Amino acid sequence: MKSFFALALFLATFASAQTFTSSLPSFRSSEISEQEGPNTTVTLIPERTAFTPGETIWLGVELEMKDHWHTYWKNPGDSGMPTSASWGLPEGFTAGAIVWPAPQRFLWEGLISYGYENKVTLRVPLMTSEEAEIGKVFTIKGRIDWLECKDVCLPGSDNVVVELTSVEDSSFFVNPEWSWPESEVLQATGEIASYSFEGETIILEIETELNYNAFFPYQEGVWVLEPAPLVEKTDSGIRVTLTAIDPDARRELTPKGLLVDEQGKGYELKSYVAKEVEPFDSADQKNRGVLYYLSFAFIAGMGMNLLPCIFPVLGLKISGFVEQAQGDPKSVKAHALIFAAGVVISLWILGAVVAILGAAWGAQFQDPRVVIGMLLILTFFTMNLFGVFELGNKMTTVGGGLNQKQGYAGSFFQGVLLTVIGTPCTGPVLAVVIVWMLTQPLWLGFLAFTLMGIGMALPYVALAYSPKLIEKLPRPGNWMITFKKASAFMIVLFLWVLLFVLKGQISAEATIQVVGAMLLVCFSAWVLGTWAAPGRSVRSMRIAQIVCILLLVVSGFMAFGYKDQANSIDSALEEKIEAGEPIRWTDVSPDLAKELTENGVPLHYRPYTPELVEALRAEGKQVFVDFTADWCTICKINKFRALHKDEVMKAFQDKGIITLRADWTGRDPVIAKVLERYGRRGVPVYMLFDDQPGTRAKLLPEKLSPEIIFETLDNL
Repeated sequence: MKSFFALALFLATFASAQTFTSSLPSFRSSEISEQEGPNTTVTLIPERTAFTPGETIWLGVELEMKDHWHTYWKNPGDSGMPTSASWGLPEGFTAGAIVWPAPQRFLWEGLISYGYENKVTLRVPLMTSEEAEIGKVFTIKGRIDWLECKDVCLPGSDNVVVELTSVEDSSFFVNPEWSWPESEVLQATGEIASYSFEGETIILEIETELNYNAFFPYQEGVWVLEPAPLVEKTDSGIRVTLTAIDPDARRELTPKGLLVDEQGKGYELKSYVAKEVEPFDSADQKNRGVLYYLSFAFIAGMGMNLLPCIFPVLGLKISGFVEQAQGDPKSVKAHALIFAAGVVISLWILGAVVAILGAAWGAQFQDPRVVIGMLLILTFFTMNLFGVFELGNKMTTVGGGLNQKQGYAGSFFQGVLLTVIGTPCTGPVLAVVIVWMLTQPLWLGFLAFTLMGIGMALPYVALAYSPKLIEKLPRPGNWMITFKKASAFMIVLFLWVLLFVLKGQISAEATIQVVGAMLLVCFSAWVLGTWAAPGRSVRSMRIAQIVCILLLVVSGFMAFGYKDQANSIDSALEEKIEAGEPIRWTDVSPDLAKELTENGVPLHYRPYTPELVEALRAEGKQVFVDFTADWCTICKINKFRALHKDEVMKAFQDKGIITLRADWTGRDPVIAKVLERYGRRGVPVYMLFDDQPGTRAKLLPEKLSPEIIFETLDNL
């Protein structure tokens, strides 16, 4: 059974380590309902629709948020993630860094964030190629990633594209959609800011005649944000007072930031001069600062045990102590230490991910691969809680090999599980200490995460090493089985939450594929629990373990091998289009499918309407309609065996036949009426319409094969 825990730990570690054509001057992301999200739409708006070779023009990345939702500034504050842009540019083109307008300040649960509500335009300078051929159209592609927050935070991303033409004089090609509100114009102050140290604060002084009322620091995780940096009017200008999170490190900092006036307009400070002052820092103050945060990390670790998302695993561990306490006391202590090792090691791994990627705590759940890995692992673990199989037994032993050592792997895995499940709801608790850790040397951050893990595991270790407390634990009984199964339902609830998260990251079809992989994991657990249970022969146990591992591997390939819809024309899709390879309507997003169809790219099995059939026939097109339903088994067999094969779709394509899909999964009176007209009351039904509007269609057999379709097409 140890192989199963090794496999589970490998999957968890692997998961934690970790997708464009328009002739218009802007491209808007897909419109999605209020219920389904995203709550932010992105539009790419160029300053001009054409450019003169070698000039720099602006690209506006316009983010429009629904009411009360916000995205983040370059310094998101105590929590959040700044919006980012990655570009796919023609040869010789270069995109500069984002120019950020002045942000707003948000306060939530004691955490300060900087960002934007309603609508904001982030501007990016685009340096065009001096070698650009006059009259040629160039495609600018980009991927925009953001974090949108209201009562919860959700990651979002979208692909954008715009086409720009190279011309002799671009001044005549001003884009009417280009909008740059005066309040978002970022300017340099042109003034010199001097700074000095007073006690634990840094004083920034600027001689100016302008009125400023706010200062937003650029450095993330460096300054105390609550209360906000104090901006005061002086006789010669303004005075800004900032407090560093780590007082000892403030001498190494330059307080760079953005001044904002009463109209919300931002002014960037360009020049800084440090005043000479007497040394203030001391070793005692440095040690006090370090000890404060290390102590906070330890206390925060203990406090994590009180969070509701940790209750299921916490309760399981305590009930495990109840059972183990009836045996060897040394074994109880060993289980507690191994459990603590699981907590600490998993925190090391997550801490390394946070440090390397610079990600927010819990941001690993933004990657669908991490979510899928957790779904598979927790599904397997939940089957154990329901009693489908026993976790940790040596199933190859015969005649008395079962003892307390057999659950050590289970104790370690429970420590890992406690940490991973706890990360989504520990952000507010750990935000301050994690921000501090990211500014410290590697060894110090490593020590802080270690103390956090020790604090988290301390209650369990203390219980194991206290005979008096163990004696007060209730005796084992049926209540433990009931509690174990009740905890399983808590994990099921967490699985539902993860599926809800995954739904926002991949398509519905891909999500269904992942659910299928979870069912396969359940079946593998049943195989293990049925044929590898105590009392079975050694041969039966071995076979069951091998089959279980194979099923788990297959479920992994099935879950991680999903094919999500393309949202833009990437290189792979562009190659398929140029090669004339078949593309299904469901292979791409609805917006991209509509765009491709308008540009003459054939897509197979577009949604059916009688009006569309007649319109296509009026254009001289022949039409093939697949009347189908998701609950129709024969329909699915025909798709797998014939309709969705590339050679079959290519045959339709070569004949110029448009393929449509009439979905009768739900009640549709229009489709029912068409079927009734042809004497059919169910599906599948396959109709081939000629190019003469109004004539009846030819019906194909209900059971299809490529040969039947090829023969039908040859006889046209």
